Amino acid sequence: MEGEYKKIILLKGLEPINDYQFSIVKSVLARDLGLTANMQKEYNKVKIADLMEKKFPGVACVNKLIDLFKEMQDCEDIVINLRNGKRKVMRQSRGKETIPMKKIKPGASSTEESTSTADGASGSVHDTPESKKQKSKTTPKGGKKKVQPTQQQSQLPEPSATSTQSSGSSLQGPQQPPATPCSSGSTKNGRGADELKDTFKRMSISLEPTQPPRPPRSSGLAAQPCVPSSHLPAAAPASLASVKKPRLKAIPREAAREEGVQKGPKKVMVLKATEPFVYDTMEPGKKMFHATVATESQFFQVKVFQVNLKEKFVSKNIITISDYVGRNGFLEVYDASSVSEVSADQKMEVSSGLIQKANATPKIRDLYLQKPGTFVNGIYEVHKKNVLNEQIISYEIQDNTGKMEVWVYGRLTEVDCEEGDKLRLTCFELSDNVKKLRSVIHSFMKVIKSRKNKKQPLDPDSHMETSP
Repeated sequence: MEGEYKKIILLKGLEPINDYQFSIVKSVLARDLGLTANMQKEYNKVKIADLMEKKFPGVACVNKLIDLFKEMQDCEDIVINLRNGKRKVMRQSRGKETIPMKKIKPGASSTEESTSTADGASGSVHDTPESKKQKSKTTPKGGKKKVQPTQQQSQLPEPSATSTQSSGSSLQGPQQPPATPCSSGSTKNGRGADELKDTFKRMSISLEPTQPPRPPRSSGLAAQPCVPSSHLPAAAPASLASVKKPRLKAIPREAAREEGVQKGPKKVMVLKATEPFVYDTMEPGKKMFHATVATESQFFQVKVFQVNLKEKFVSKNIITISDYVGRNGFLEVYDASSVSEVSADQKMEVSSGLIQKANATPKIRDLYLQKPGTFVNGIYEVHKKNVLNEQIISYEIQDNTGKMEVWVYGRLTEVDCEEGDKLRLTCFELSDNVKKLRSVIHSFMKVIKSRKNKKQPLDPDSHMETSP
């Protein structure tokens, strides 16, 4: 089963994750796996799986990956798949450890089958002196003669409490006469043995619907109580065993990307949109707004350069986008005719998980692992403010995973923000030298004022909310 666990961590754990998440796995497991800095860069997913199999043999490698993915964002589906794969392998392992039933020769009667099974399980019970006495009777001359059934033996009394003891107690105590299947009347009519066989068959089929019926125990080992057929448990339909839960759709971990001119149309649901703002102070007529939209399986970041389209970008509104440009992870809309509303009867089912992911704020520790040039959206609390000059302000943001600097330039320096406030950042870029966020020409920033800093904005272009 060692190879099965390795297959789980490779195919269900490491294979579905992206390069960024894989770099987190290598970084966290570097000490346990003995990875140097060069090994972290060069080792692929197959080599990491090989190392994990050696370092954490058996199910331990799967448990290690589950514990790690539980702490990472957007890995809930992978954790579920890893757990399901582990349970499946463990069930198969337990199934192989069970002792197989002795194969019954075809054509043997039920009495012969049950006797042979009982002999194999009890270790040749009939070889004991007690059993030999029951098989034959010694005459005074030393010879043996077979015991012939008499009329009194065929009419046995009703089964008592002692006749229903377990097989273990029956072997140790004196031999009990076999109990009648249901009543003495059925024995007199010659139907007792057949009814007993049918009862045992029904019991085997009802209790083990997916397994081949087991042969009944010999009446010489333990007397079987009479069980009416109406009290037997109903057999479960075989189709229930093959029913599987529908597989969950994987939620994307980041916004989808498209490059170049796209004709479309693309049918999407609007999740949110910013207010229109002037992005070029030299030309006040240049306005735009940002929006987040989603299909049923992906979400996109959109730059809209026609502010009169704002009335169509309302939350939960369904629209189509055509003739747009994909660039740097955004869909850019320049023409008002590119956006159309769909008819009211057209619906879209966007999962709550996808919406949460589209609106989520990335952790600061994860930002340090992102590639330079990545654009970031999110809400962060300001812990320090440093005015470098009239055109540059540095903010230190912080969450429960780390700290990072945010540099804002030009028009965004006029936004009133103090320590303790929260910044809602849209389209901020990760710098390519020292890891920090910086504003660019299309960046947008909104302040969520804390209670202690609540006051009126300094100018009408400032964007401010009040935190609860």
